[in-house]
Amino acid sequence: MAESTQQEQQSRNLPALSNLSPEERADALIAQYIEPHPAKPGIAEYRLRVEENSYPVWSIIASLELGTENIDEIMRDYQISRAAVEAARAYYARDKQAIDDRLAANRTY
Repeated sequence: MAESTQQEQQSRNLPALSNLSPEERADALIAQYIEPHPAKPGIAEYRLRVEENSYPVWSIIASLELGTENIDEIMRDYQISRAAVEAARAYYARDKQAIDDRLAANRTY
C-alpha cells in the first residue's frame, strides 16, 4: 500500500486525536499500533503491529535515543508512520523502566 494511502487509512481508524486529552491520545495510539510479541513474553517485548512491520518498541526507542536520527529518518528507515513512532514513544513513557532494562541488556552484548 502506498505510504499516503496507508496513512489515510490509519487516520480513519483513529478517533480525532486532537480532541483527546494527552492520556486518551496515548491510549488510542497504543491500542492502534502496539501489540504483544506472540513468542516473547514481557512488557519490554511489545512491538508495532504487523501493518507497521512488527518492529519492537525498544528498537524504535533506541533509534530515537541515539539522537542521530530524527523522526522523519526513523519513519523512512523503518518504513513506519509518524503515528507509529508516536505510539512507540507513548508506550515507552508508560513502561520506561522495562524498556530501559531491555536496552541496557542489549548494550552488554
